[in-house]
Amino acid sequence: MYHIYCDFDATVTVNDVWDNLFKQFGDPHAFKVWEKFNTGEYRASQCIAEACATVKNADREEMDAMFRAEPLRKGFIEFVKFCYESDIKLSIVSDGFSLYIDPILVHHGIQISYYANDVELMKDGTLAVEFKNTRESCRNCAACKCGTIMTTSSDEDTIVYIGDGYSDHCPVEIADVVFARDMLTRFCSKQGIPHHPFEDFFTIQEILKKYLVERPKY
Repeated sequence: MYHIYCDFDATVTVNDVWDNLFKQFGDPHAFKVWEKFNTGEYRASQCIAEACATVKNADREEMDAMFRAEPLRKGFIEFVKFCYESDIKLSIVSDGFSLYIDPILVHHGIQISYYANDVELMKDGTLAVEFKNTRESCRNCAACKCGTIMTTSSDEDTIVYIGDGYSDHCPVEIADVVFARDMLTRFCSKQGIPHHPFEDFFTIQEILKKYLVERPKY
């Protein structure tokens, strides 16, 4: 069967919620720490843990309001319905946080599985972080997307991947069908990875409809 894995920040959502979270509730070190990732000194999980430590005295109501206001990319709600009606499994794989993925999905009435970093806002306004989806051999993501794909799909599945950024580089190399936007399109072109450019989920849905007719998978 077809199994779709989809990035969250700036893919499902219009904006990068991770960035907005630290711009509003963290401090500049949340972004500066990634210099240590670029030099090879830190793994992604270390950068995320240090970034989360910059959040102090955050207001829960203010944070929840920001999440509820985050718009979804056009066609995503319809795409979720299409996958359900077509018996296509859809999972979100993100190096972002459960802190905002869960409330954003709930706010829009969407029930799908997701794999991300477990982050919780504590009573004192700090963030508690747990990396349940990490993989020791992967330094590029705290929540290893390839690891999730390999452990939640079968050999018979046709893997469809949808993404936009750096954390999507590895999964597009093992996917059977790729939908890419923004910097991921440049990576795919440079690496010679066949891909479908997209800006909304209506485009993805129409292309997948053709796949279901031309290459049915049960």
